[in-house]
Amino acid sequence: MRRAALLMVLVLFASTAEARVFGRRGGSSYRSLPAGGSCATAQGVADAMAKLEWVGHFGLGGHKGYEGCGSGSSPEAAYRGTCYASSGMKTVDSGVAQGKSGRWYCCRRFVP
Repeated sequence: MRRAALLMVLVLFASTAEARVFGRRGGSSYRSLPAGGSCATAQGVADAMAKLEWVGHFGLGGHKGYEGCGSGSSPEAAYRGTCYASSGMKTVDSGVAQGKSGRWYCCRRFVP
């Protein structure tokens, strides 16, 4: 009985990390690129996120590693706030762009 109760508590409080701006509800962490966009480079992904004012993925554009996306109030905060930022993996490509609202968006690509 205790195990069942513990399992229920864990299930209720478990959360999934998603690449999106805090406080936004619904949707997926993957989207289609805006017209003229490209996910071939991290800068292309950062530009697309800034244009949409949204944090997420558009595909890896042929990259064989990991991709981290994030946003912040400065370029440095966006860079530090990406997924895998503290993983110890080597950053091989990165891009930062500013949205209309002034928020900064960053995409980093990593290899293990």
